[in-house]
Amino acid sequence: MLEKQPTPLPALYTDRWVYDPGDVIEVMAEGAGEAAFALTRLRGLKGEAQPNGFVEEALTAPVAARLGRQNLDKGSRATTSTGPTVSGASSWKWRLSIHPTRGGAGTVLDWGNGALRLKLREGRLVALLGHVEIGAHLDLGSWTFVEVALSSDGVLCLSTRPQGPGYRYRSSFKAELPAFTFDIAGPLEIGRGFNGKISGPALWVDDLLAAQWDFAASMSSQTVPGTGVQARPLELINAPQRAVTGPEWTGSHHDWRYAPSRYDAIHFHDDDLSDCRWATTAWIKVPDDAGSGVCAVRMSVGALTRYAPVFIRPVQNRRLVFLASTFSYLAYGNSLWASPYGKQLEADYPEETSQMRRFGLSTYARHTDGSGIGLVSTRRPILNCAPGFLGEVAGGQVLLCDDLRIIAWLDSTGEPYDVVTDHDLHESGGAALSGCDLLITGAHPEYHSAQTLDALEAFQGRGGRMIYLGGNGFYWRVSTLPDAPHIMEVRRAESGIRMWAEEPGQYHHQSDGQLGGLWRRIGCPPNRLTGVGYSGQGDETDSAPYRKTDAAGDLRARFLFEGIEADVFGENRGLVAAAGYEIDRFDPRLGSPAHALVVATSLPFGAAMLPVNEERLTHTLIDAEQPMRSDITFYETPAGGAVLSFGSVFFATALDEADGAGRLMHNAVQRFLDPAPFEMPPSKVSSSHED
Repeated sequence: MLEKQPTPLPALYTDRWVYDPGDVIEVMAEGAGEAAFALTRLRGLKGEAQPNGFVEEALTAPVAARLGRQNLDKGSRATTSTGPTVSGASSWKWRLSIHPTRGGAGTVLDWGNGALRLKLREGRLVALLGHVEIGAHLDLGSWTFVEVALSSDGVLCLSTRPQGPGYRYRSSFKAELPAFTFDIAGPLEIGRGFNGKISGPALWVDDLLAAQWDFAASMSSQTVPGTGVQARPLELINAPQRAVTGPEWTGSHHDWRYAPSRYDAIHFHDDDLSDCRWATTAWIKVPDDAGSGVCAVRMSVGALTRYAPVFIRPVQNRRLVFLASTFSYLAYGNSLWASPYGKQLEADYPEETSQMRRFGLSTYARHTDGSGIGLVSTRRPILNCAPGFLGEVAGGQVLLCDDLRIIAWLDSTGEPYDVVTDHDLHESGGAALSGCDLLITGAHPEYHSAQTLDALEAFQGRGGRMIYLGGNGFYWRVSTLPDAPHIMEVRRAESGIRMWAEEPGQYHHQSDGQLGGLWRRIGCPPNRLTGVGYSGQGDETDSAPYRKTDAAGDLRARFLFEGIEADVFGENRGLVAAAGYEIDRFDPRLGSPAHALVVATSLPFGAAMLPVNEERLTHTLIDAEQPMRSDITFYETPAGGAVLSFGSVFFATALDEADGAGRLMHNAVQRFLDPAPFEMPPSKVSSSHED
């Protein structure tokens, strides 16, 4: 749907998120009046008075440009500029199946610039050819086979037949066309403004197959090939969902790769948006000497300032690297949902939250037809992936702002560091961490791909040291589309904390066919990588400090607590305590190394902290002992490396505690950067022997 509205608040995005020194950033923006654009490095927070405030350092001089209104063409569809052609003397018939998921208007098929239109209108399917219109009732939420045909003597017929067990009846409606002389040529468009699935469109001309499209073909692509003498490939606009069940799906198969005919369908939505496709407003060159860092493009329009995230890769990694959770930033991009947090945002910031809806919501929201949003893109304004988002709004949904606390702490140490992103690990694997000795994660690295996990395991395998400075990490599997890497995919399969659940039979990603859902359910629990895994979730009202355990005095871990006299640390100092919101625990059943030391555990939480879904077996039975706890865990790896995990989204808020949480982190970084190898405890070192 092409929007024509008054100019809204200023907004911007960039052609991608990750750049090298010397690259040119392409900036797309809208608004009114003169604007100035500059690349700025984000240096950290201003302090507790403004918890999401930040310090920035300009890297380029301002670039001036005039803003204007940009068109926003939302809604997915399949299109080709050269569709099939017929002459007025020919008979033809279109056949396809449709499964509407929402009432209202929408175009199922438009052929020849409106010469033939098959539309949904108030619960009816309507065929329009010239000035003739015929319609039939259509059931919402089920498959219907549709045929619209024109005979050689000028009779238009629309036939429908519900598909599924027990359906046998067929409806047909006919109308004669006066002065029949129709020649049809021009583009073909399928699904514009339509909410639901479409399967198997095919055109017969004079009883010969002219064009047909198998919506299960080239599943990972944004192009659908056609068969038949008049078929041209269909381009998918705004990334409709693929790898969805079609009219022939019976439940006997759940992986589209092994039964493609059961997945001959595409799910279109009227609010899909994979690329705003705005005209370029400004270009900014990344200075050759910019250095690596978490940065942003700043747009100043009068008294207003807007930011778009930018991450500058290092030319060669320093020993210390911060891993920016760009997959998680994207998953939470423009987050609004039915929660006290979301309702408060909409009440306090109606214009900003309206913009968030306009540019497409996060993977925690639903489409207008009620289905979950599983495909999200960087090529759109994402308001909450920006420094200082809505002033003092805090919480797990504002991930970049949370990670700026870690950037602030790293800056305060004076220790040189570089920034690598999830996207880098996904694209380049372990090579993205070449030269790195210590990797520090963000506060909420929740979303990861198979490639990013492989890269991190390879890093640990060569002796790399890792500090997991967050909670609820390495939880959901994601992927990117091969021919559209700016689009990330998530399938919320069985279990897990989620705002929607994927439909049965649709758990496998369209991008690569691999099973989606929780890494814990797929067979790669985070405990194997970090020693801890997601255990409980609360809210911002419920947090707790940590208490040392007896293991804190173990010779292997004693270095962590040098200078920390108190047994309890990470207490609430005006914001929150160090353990809270989303927490992880040690559990050998899920892969936590047996030799790991739990050096501190959170004090008890209040009633707001509850076990996560995957810990529940029944409404009363929980499959874990004391799951509502956060464990700080340390262990060595066989190649001389080590892992320290804090297991709390809130831990970064306590890094300014110089005699507690901050000191612990300082001790860890100093020892982890020491080249002296860590040694596995003797009883845990595996040995080989001959029989």
